[in-house]
Amino acid sequence: MNIYSLNSIPNTVYDRVMKRSFGLSSNQGVQKRVRRVFEDVQTNQDRALLGEYEKRFGSTNKMSLRVTSPEIKNAYKQVDASVICALQQMIKNIRNVTNAQLKTKTDPAVVTEKGVKVWREWRAIEKIGLYIPGGKALYPSSVLMCGIPAVIAGCKEIIICSPPSDKGKISAIILVASDMIGISNIFSVGGPYAIAALTYGTKSIPKVDKIFGAGNAFVTTAKMLALETTSIDMPAGPSEVFIIADDSANSSYIAADLLADGEHGDDSACVLVTTSPVVAKKTVIEIEKQLNNLSTASRIRESLKKYGLIAIADSLKDAINFANNYAPEHLEIMTKNPVAVSKKINNAGSVFIGNYTSKSSGDYATGANHILPTGAMAKSYPPLGVDAFGKWMQIQRCTKLGLNSIRKTIETMAIAEQLPAHKYSTAIRFIK
Repeated sequence: MNIYSLNSIPNTVYDRVMKRSFGLSSNQGVQKRVRRVFEDVQTNQDRALLGEYEKRFGSTNKMSLRVTSPEIKNAYKQVDASVICALQQMIKNIRNVTNAQLKTKTDPAVVTEKGVKVWREWRAIEKIGLYIPGGKALYPSSVLMCGIPAVIAGCKEIIICSPPSDKGKISAIILVASDMIGISNIFSVGGPYAIAALTYGTKSIPKVDKIFGAGNAFVTTAKMLALETTSIDMPAGPSEVFIIADDSANSSYIAADLLADGEHGDDSACVLVTTSPVVAKKTVIEIEKQLNNLSTASRIRESLKKYGLIAIADSLKDAINFANNYAPEHLEIMTKNPVAVSKKINNAGSVFIGNYTSKSSGDYATGANHILPTGAMAKSYPPLGVDAFGKWMQIQRCTKLGLNSIRKTIETMAIAEQLPAHKYSTAIRFIK
């Protein structure tokens, strides 16, 4: 990898790094292909989904998109006991963090006038769809990150869509992770077809009220298209890591975390901004050294080539400003005083403080959610949490005395806004 000065990054490199693969979502070719998928699913329903399956696997024998109970039960035989134990610890930690997020489902009532009360009550979204990506890697962790908050929120109907593997079946570990948290509505369909099915509904797959989960540029584009009729969690595209480091940082740790992000796919983004030229040079050496031991090296190299950056900043202030502008999905801080740096970060999906908070710790085991905004959307979107699976409902109650105490304001404003029916709807309650 080349090392740049943060203040003199070539424009072509800067634009590519800042846009990352999220720019593909605005690509007209991608949008056209995804829109055609949506039209196909809307018109042909299950036939479109089965047709895509046949195209991929050359089989016309698949009659059901839904995973059966025997298939889920049999999946346990294919998953190692050590993996089950790891999933159990993940479930425990994610539940603990998620349970702490929703401390009350009813706000205290506020008395605005005598006889006038306003409060809020929380309600779970009834029908939700979870998209669990597949392809180059398996993500049972994403099942837990999406599924556990949905269960804790109290969503009545939780549907999982995940692409089948090369053998035409959803991976056993995905089925086991789903079953361990009590989700059994699982459908073998992936990519934009899955998002379209959840958006419109088919004979097999119900239409949902909100769609959750991360995916590639095609899935992200599909989710944005789904917004025309269905709510989504956030634009969660290909993975990103941004590391701020000074001369106290360990270059081998930095390299390892950049590579860990890069192996998600060749569309991942990996950025290091450091105040130390020595750390930058050592990191480049470490990257090459560690790549030699990784089976995923080819796609990591591609991601580093496309969306990777190592830059030297004149000061931590410059590094922080660049990070806030980039607004990464994952932000690691490896400095002498990482907590002080974190206080100056406004835009990041998830922050990892200190040398021993590896990116993979948050991916799997800390209990923090790893479904995060990408493509600079951390400027306005939060990480996935239990609150995303419900909504606050506003409630107000007036006694006759209470309504009378605000009657003059109502009638005055109704006249000012030229809405006579508004005035009468209050006045009628006082006609004897």
